[in-house]
Amino acid sequence: MRDLLIDAVKIRLRADVPVGAYLSGGLDSSTITALIRNYTGNYLKTFSIAFADPAFDERTHQERMVEFLGTDHRRVECAEADVGRVFPNVVWHTEWPILRTSPAPMFLLSGLVRENNIKVVLTGEGADEFLGGYNIFREAKLRRFWAQDPDSAMRPLLLKRLYPYVQGLGEGGSFLEAFFRRNLTETEQPDYSHAIRWANTAPLRRFFSPEVRTALKGYDPLIEVANNLRGHPAFERWTPLAQAQYIEISIFMSEYLLSSQGDRMLAAHSVEGRFPFLDHRVIEFAGRIPPRLKIRGLNEKYVLKRAMRGMLPRSVYARSKRPYRAPIHRSFFGDSAPAYVSEMLSAETVRAAGYFHPNSVSRLIKKAEAARAFSERDDMALAGVLSTQLLHHQFVENFPGRTIPAIAPLKLCVGPS
Repeated sequence: MRDLLIDAVKIRLRADVPVGAYLSGGLDSSTITALIRNYTGNYLKTFSIAFADPAFDERTHQERMVEFLGTDHRRVECAEADVGRVFPNVVWHTEWPILRTSPAPMFLLSGLVRENNIKVVLTGEGADEFLGGYNIFREAKLRRFWAQDPDSAMRPLLLKRLYPYVQGLGEGGSFLEAFFRRNLTETEQPDYSHAIRWANTAPLRRFFSPEVRTALKGYDPLIEVANNLRGHPAFERWTPLAQAQYIEISIFMSEYLLSSQGDRMLAAHSVEGRFPFLDHRVIEFAGRIPPRLKIRGLNEKYVLKRAMRGMLPRSVYARSKRPYRAPIHRSFFGDSAPAYVSEMLSAETVRAAGYFHPNSVSRLIKKAEAARAFSERDDMALAGVLSTQLLHHQFVENFPGRTIPAIAPLKLCVGPS
């Protein structure tokens, strides 16, 4: 694994321009940065995001890795207001509705890279998908173990290993325990690993307008995905982990991580991203690694941690994986609320666009403005509605007359009128 990654990194350092790297402080980006520094000796500029909100910020881990690896580091400071400010430009480049604001800091980060005259960066995308790094893989493994004895009082307590910050687990009536117990024993379903997550967001359909609901009547994307998986010639022969990885890679990684949050945010500032973990030889080798070496017990990416032993501080291996997220509702409401939000989400504008029910959107806005407990599902609904409204405004109502952002590398070719 280490030898393949070394070669994959060296190949991706070939360029006629200086090459930098993203360094979030986590295992994946730290691995790539360490291999650059240890096996090339190159002077290296690294870049990261710091959040004003401690709930999202990881600058302490970034600073530790910068000191350990000796890179020339630059950091973009991202406050909630910054996310709201650039969100229209983010949507312009995604050309796609998004349920999170995570691409916004990545947009700001690529801008920082460009300002430092770096046109190519190496990043750690792909490690979680191909080496079993996401919590959803560990959840599925834990739930399959629990399903062997559904009445066990002890097995659900293992959820504490995944989510130690959730209070009340195992004390009876825990939301988290009840959530993961749903459809617990349906282990033969092809989408077992992801089904409960998808079902949790299905209620977002209540925001659709009557016209959209009518158009979608009889269509269930979950059934479509399950049928496609059943029709795959090899899916049933794969291990449960491989099945979960396939779903994650083919849906989330391809459609979102490498597109909306990845290449499109890089290309917005004419920066090229290169991904050593997505080298075809690394992928092929990862496909032959048995599940027990990807997730050992509940220890994710075990094989990568072993491969990098001695090359990274122990603290990188020891700390729990933290998903990359960005603030959502607080970026659009409050003292620094962008002016476009009230316009895009007004009942008149929502009704005119025709995608969502104005009353449902109005209730969501009131909840956000009241600063009441806003769930992850609420956040996803808000991002989805707002990004769709922006898409309609930019690409239906005003395209191609929209002023091209100053950062765009090319002008649109509209053609003769």
